[in-house]
Amino acid sequence: MTTTAQTLPEGRVARRRAEVRERLLRVAEELMVERGVDGVTIEDITEAADIARRSFYHHFESKHEILIPIARGRSGALNRRLDYLVAAIDDPAEGMATAIRHGLREIPSDPLCRWFVLHSGLPVERLHEGFGDSALRDVVRATEAGRFHVENKEVIRQLMPAAFIAIITARVEGRFDESDLDDAVEHVLRMFGVERAEAKRIAHLPLPPLPADPADG
Repeated sequence: MTTTAQTLPEGRVARRRAEVRERLLRVAEELMVERGVDGVTIEDITEAADIARRSFYHHFESKHEILIPIARGRSGALNRRLDYLVAAIDDPAEGMATAIRHGLREIPSDPLCRWFVLHSGLPVERLHEGFGDSALRDVVRATEAGRFHVENKEVIRQLMPAAFIAIITARVEGRFDESDLDDAVEHVLRMFGVERAEAKRIAHLPLPPLPADPADG
């Protein structure tokens, strides 16, 4: 039988490991937002966190590995903000278009989300964890409401993240301006069967402001 005295040390070790991991994540995020991903080294992170370099490797194998949970957290926060905004929009086609328009603006401007999408090396299917699931849900909602006409949802599931990445890449590389982003959304709507004039109207409506993260209270 395990006694309380025997379990306490193990509990303290687990808490200590969790605290170290959270400190590394917090410091890495702060430094990378300030300096950019390429401007931060593992030494920078461990020094700012006041943690031995060897302790870093107890939690992460590389700088890029620590970036994955950071970027997922930031993309999750963006998704919550978009979900909160879209919930107040009655037309599911307009709601989806609004979410995509904001996403195409927010992600290129966030160095860590931008890295996650363009440079993480994760397969497109893994990017659903950060961005694709909400978009697919919105497609299903608009289809059920008769606003979209989708014959094969699995094709859409594969197509949407790839199109999203291509548009973000063009924006980051300076080939698209904000008007091009809205034109891209117009074409996405047309791909879902929305008539040309209606797609143009929806994609160029005044963009409502993005709310704060509901998780922040």
